[in-house]
Amino acid sequence: MAKALLLLTLTLTPSSLAFTGLSLRTSPFVPGGQRAVAFQPSRAQVPRPAATVRMSGDTTTEKAWTARGMTVEDFYTNSIGSWRSLRSSHNIAFAQLEEVNSEIDITTVDQDDEELIQICKTYDVDPKTACSCIRMAWEGTSDWDEEAPPITGSTVLVVVKDSDTKGRLLRSVGYTEEIPAVGDWEMQPDGTFVLHTLYDRAAAEERIWFGTPDLRMRCSIIKTQGGKGVLTASLSTEVRDKRDKKK
Repeated sequence: MAKALLLLTLTLTPSSLAFTGLSLRTSPFVPGGQRAVAFQPSRAQVPRPAATVRMSGDTTTEKAWTARGMTVEDFYTNSIGSWRSLRSSHNIAFAQLEEVNSEIDITTVDQDDEELIQICKTYDVDPKTACSCIRMAWEGTSDWDEEAPPITGSTVLVVVKDSDTKGRLLRSVGYTEEIPAVGDWEMQPDGTFVLHTLYDRAAAEERIWFGTPDLRMRCSIIKTQGGKGVLTASLSTEVRDKRDKKK
């Protein structure tokens, strides 16, 4: 074993060390009293401790933005504006994938809005008790049929609080079926808005959260009415659109 090691070390040449950053030196500690080539860092390669720079005076550290602790009012206030959305959807029942590019506009709704009054009347809710009322309109295209007309629609959302973190969400048009719908929402401690909606033929679970003030993420699952099977799963990335649309 010692002879094999000696043979290996003696066959090394400086050219074989071109990319090691190490210099050649000899070492007497080889069996048989022979001198072998050993690797030792050169002085130029010895790492030096990094210098620490200290600046005098007051310094302020800006905390990273987080959605933790966001209330439902904060959530819908931050949602107001225009968004560019990319949704990737997996239709599990048919083993198909779909991508939808959309532009979404979210605006506030006055309490005397006719559509708001109608949806509140349907579910016997006083519009004055709603903590947030918005209208969401969208226009998008699907890669399933690029020649098809744009996918358009709008709905009024009415947020009713049963407590600080739970309540009901009324929709003039549902997410899964184009009929009025009511779902149960909950605000998670990390700022995620979770919505469960039961329809006539299916059930939907949605999770929406802010990554930054200008980035929303939406994860949606469409289940069978009994909730035992998943029909569709999708993930949407929504970026706030700050372009001047008047130009």
